[in-house]
Amino acid sequence: MISIKGIDVVKSGVKLFTDFSWEVASNENWLIAGRNGSGKTLLLEALAGKTHFAKGEIQYDFVVSDTWQERYEEKRRFISYIPAHALHTYLNGNQDLFYQQRYYDIGDDKVPTVRDLMGAATAGLPAMEIPESLSIDHLLGVKITRLSNGQLKKFLLIKSFLKGIPKLLLLDNPFEGLDHGSREDLCGFIDFIVERYAVQVILVDHHHHLPACINRTLTLENFRIKTAGIFAPDAAAEDKITPLAKPAHVNSHEEVIGIRNLTLKYGDLSLFENFNLRVNKGQRWALVGRNGSGKTTLFSLIFADHPHAYAQDIRLFGRKRGTGESIWDIKRRINYLGPEQVSYLNPKGVLMTAAEYIHDVNKFLDQTVLGEMVKYFDAAAVMKKQVRHLSSGELQLVVVMSCFLSDRELLLLDEPFQFLDDIQKQRLTKYLLQHLKAETTLVLITHYEHDIRQWTDQKVEI
Repeated sequence: MISIKGIDVVKSGVKLFTDFSWEVASNENWLIAGRNGSGKTLLLEALAGKTHFAKGEIQYDFVVSDTWQERYEEKRRFISYIPAHALHTYLNGNQDLFYQQRYYDIGDDKVPTVRDLMGAATAGLPAMEIPESLSIDHLLGVKITRLSNGQLKKFLLIKSFLKGIPKLLLLDNPFEGLDHGSREDLCGFIDFIVERYAVQVILVDHHHHLPACINRTLTLENFRIKTAGIFAPDAAAEDKITPLAKPAHVNSHEEVIGIRNLTLKYGDLSLFENFNLRVNKGQRWALVGRNGSGKTTLFSLIFADHPHAYAQDIRLFGRKRGTGESIWDIKRRINYLGPEQVSYLNPKGVLMTAAEYIHDVNKFLDQTVLGEMVKYFDAAAVMKKQVRHLSSGELQLVVVMSCFLSDRELLLLDEPFQFLDDIQKQRLTKYLLQHLKAETTLVLITHYEHDIRQWTDQKVEI
């Protein structure tokens, strides 16, 4: 039994949860749902003991010691919390790392490997009944910054269990960034640990199919309980999304991206070997593949964030990379949106408001365009919040709006819909449909078939 009794949570002088109460029986596993900014992550943080209460308390039936210190230690031992933005766990306080760090050797001596962070717990890996696609054995020697978003999620989950089986597992958007096979295996793994070890699960999610153990759902609205009750699973929900009409595009033979015989290795790990790709003006491509296959790395090569971008035969807009154009000449013709922009922003330390942040990263933005976009996404309240107080979905929305402030010839979108609630996903889809010009070239990284149906005509699997 977990009992939240009349808690108040205040941040920067703003009262969020007010006299909030909720009870979770020992046989219940909950989905927490709701709009972006409704309080889902804050509720998980409260349950994890990471949030101070101005009033009220949370009681756990597995925390039974008498002293404050003993109860604190019990909560640390029995509660495992996996945050939405996994990499922030290891970037806090390290100002020497930058968002392209995963592609560089400079500064690598400061970056721990998976084995370093696992420590002595590595010895327990063989005893865990881990599905093959969730295994991290092959990642032990890899620098933490070189893991993909999905690999990071797997690493944090496995690491938390090797420290000891928790009583309560709290997962914030655990399926974001995972490929289809890994999502299926994670569902199975969660069901396994609930059945085998009597672990209780509370997770935040928007639209994925969920583990069979989830039997209750709580919907929040403006930091209050909107509904609470029995969870009705819908395993095929993702396949029922009906695509809207595809945006028009031109049929051109003009090359926008040309990659010839790309070969890229990190030590013994080979990401690409004689890889070729041609994307013409106006085409719409999907880039698909398992976690860690190299999709985001390919984007970094195209966008000139990767140090090997000039050592490979890569042509953009008909010109070979390294024939006189600067990095900024390239970037001025490309809009790029990717998870690294959020990971290395390290939002918890950003005191600027969302509006100030957008102005800071877009020196010559059109105020009229920004105003129309804020109105379209109903984001006026979000723009006034400090970045450190934004939810995962609100942070994603800010990055999305910042990306679309200007029209450019090539659009690189790396999982653009992640963390957005259903309403904002629909708004973003309609916005793109209205503003994506026929001659704009689009390359999309996604793990969802409905995104491929909606946006793309061709796909390449890495």
